[in-house]
Amino acid sequence: MAFGCQAKLPLTDTGTNRRTAGQLRAVVVGEELPLATKTDAGYDGLSFVFLEAIRDQLIHTDGEKIAIQTVPVTNVREALSLLEQGKADLACGMDFSWERQTRVDYTLPFATTGIRLLVPKGNDGTPNSLKGKTIGVVQDSVAASVLANNLEAATFQFFPSPAAALEALKDGTISILGGDSLWLQASRKAAAPKDNLVPDQPYARTAVACVVPEGHESLLDASNIAIGRVLQDYVDGDQAVRKEINSWIGSGSDVGLNDDDIAHYYSVVLATVTGFRKDTDRTD
Repeated sequence: MAFGCQAKLPLTDTGTNRRTAGQLRAVVVGEELPLATKTDAGYDGLSFVFLEAIRDQLIHTDGEKIAIQTVPVTNVREALSLLEQGKADLACGMDFSWERQTRVDYTLPFATTGIRLLVPKGNDGTPNSLKGKTIGVVQDSVAASVLANNLEAATFQFFPSPAAALEALKDGTISILGGDSLWLQASRKAAAPKDNLVPDQPYARTAVACVVPEGHESLLDASNIAIGRVLQDYVDGDQAVRKEINSWIGSGSDVGLNDDDIAHYYSVVLATVTGFRKDTDRTD
């Protein structure tokens, strides 16, 4: 594997944040499609594709069974607080921001998204078309910060969670919702099927990754190996991996990305870490 050898000995941390034996405590911020959704069995979503891969990598490195223990919260602020207090081990599906980077460590990204808006037909999402409009955003989100900096003539209505923002759009409390493109596109059919996702060029782009507490080096390393392996498998055309990821963001999902675009992005991510080949030796 091009991302590093797999150690046979358990990984250890030198920092104050350490995992509880046999557990991987994963913070889940609401139910934000396509990243996470509640099911009868627990949770599922794109984030859980990578959480399960990280769990499997830790089983290999630690040499013991590990169960994912979900820790539900309603917003990113709570998630970061739990990570900093050592009450959780990681959170997946976190948009990158420089402010968050000062508090936690990011893994390799597994998705990229843009900051856009769901609007009624006839609005193109440009600053001129949004003058005097009220835009719903999730409080403390990357989108809220980006849109506030770009749309000074608009008014913003803040919601405590993605679910609350979508409900407000659905019931007509707001007519415009700003957020990241993956979430908006995945939620459009249920919340506002007649709305358009605009503008064509997002106000900003950001990576989506997992985060771990600072000083949790072994978990960060294991997470990067696991994420890198899944990205490599997708690029290599592994049908099982492609089916799993495509079910959330691929051509058969509400997001609707095609395989080539996903593979190209994953190739770019991998190339920023190290060179890789399709015939990379994957033996342990």
